Amino acid sequence: MRTLPPTVATAVHIATLARQNGLPIPPKVLAFLDTAAAPFPGRWLLDPLPGDPIRIIELFAGPGGWSEGLATVLGVAVDAVGIDVSKDACATARAAGHFRICADITALDPEHYALRHVRGLIVSPPCPSFSPAGKHSGQEQANIDVLCSVLAQTSEAGGFLPGNELDDLCEGCDTCDELGYHDGFAPRSGATWDELRAQLAPLTDARIGLMAELLFWAFGMQAAGAPLQFIAMEQSSRLPQQILGDIRRELRGGQQEGQWYWSTQGILEASEFGLASRRERVFFLASRRLSSLPTPGENVPRTTMAQALGWKEGERINTRGVRPIDPATGRAKGGNEFSADKPSNCLTGKARTWKRVSDGLRLTQNEAGLLVGFRSSYPGQGSRTSVFQQFADVVPPLMAARVLAQFFNVDGEARAADYLCQLYRLHEYLDADDYDTVA
Repeated sequence: MRTLPPTVATAVHIATLARQNGLPIPPKVLAFLDTAAAPFPGRWLLDPLPGDPIRIIELFAGPGGWSEGLATVLGVAVDAVGIDVSKDACATARAAGHFRICADITALDPEHYALRHVRGLIVSPPCPSFSPAGKHSGQEQANIDVLCSVLAQTSEAGGFLPGNELDDLCEGCDTCDELGYHDGFAPRSGATWDELRAQLAPLTDARIGLMAELLFWAFGMQAAGAPLQFIAMEQSSRLPQQILGDIRRELRGGQQEGQWYWSTQGILEASEFGLASRRERVFFLASRRLSSLPTPGENVPRTTMAQALGWKEGERINTRGVRPIDPATGRAKGGNEFSADKPSNCLTGKARTWKRVSDGLRLTQNEAGLLVGFRSSYPGQGSRTSVFQQFADVVPPLMAARVLAQFFNVDGEARAADYLCQLYRLHEYLDADDYDTVA
């Protein structure tokens, strides 16, 4: 584990004394800490005090789906730092009140000493390489082999088995003592995270390699001393099982008995949880205690696009402009229309061209945000094309909340029901007894 340089340790001591005495940190000290911790916030160099919110890292954080799920849907206080390479997505998240670092994740150090107190890791790598809408390069076996070869080295690179767990199994074992297993972690292989990143160079699409960042950061932060409690990941539902299996195997340790033994995965479809658009994604969880993925409740409403946007029944959406008519059906070829009296099609960046057939009005960015579960005032930043792409890529806040609620001892189903009713005005469509939480 790395130690703080003496000057930084002194600044940390001064800042900690100020906090313990209920005083503000001196501006010069705080500025020094911000510089020392860059690009992370200087406050993360300080040990948490009782009552401080837990610290969470969001990789590929985007415009704020996970962040909104925690803050707005669940209403829990966390000290979250999101990282994303998109300037527009970072601007959107910041405008909504979420902390963002605009940077290339692969250029950052997972063992930075500002990360020593992180308790939650959330990762949503880009999915075009795996999704049906992409070029399917992530499905090619040669690329899978390159990625999985790197994944297989990550636990040993970080030193995967904490000594306190071994102490419970073999107290006073001379062999373990000689090998150093009781000193904190199993001996590390010596491979650096940058060296492992370099091994991903043969991939035909560099975005495939971003899947490995989940394990680079999990084991890197753990090696830095971070007391990680949970890991959550979202990815295309077409992510190959071989990749998911290797991630799970590494987190469980060489003998499948590592500290991340509790892990689970599954495909969740957003409209089944009440959202007004379809979105099928695989979610993966790992934790130090039993965890599970949510299931739709029996009373979850089926929210139509028309209900969510306040439209009358019978509206249809044109997605691809004027298309040739199929004489057999009388409808346009290419499937360029769908009914708004059901959850909308899954949004992509091309949803910016969707039009209401009755009057030709285009879908607005606020309407697109509503369909994926953002409040109508969510401040999308950037061009129309950029905002639609951000909303197409995001983890819906409702889904983030349902997945993460268990780690905060919050009733995620009840909070989600409240949020849906406020978001879509569902009290207009539900009976009073449908949800105890509906006012």
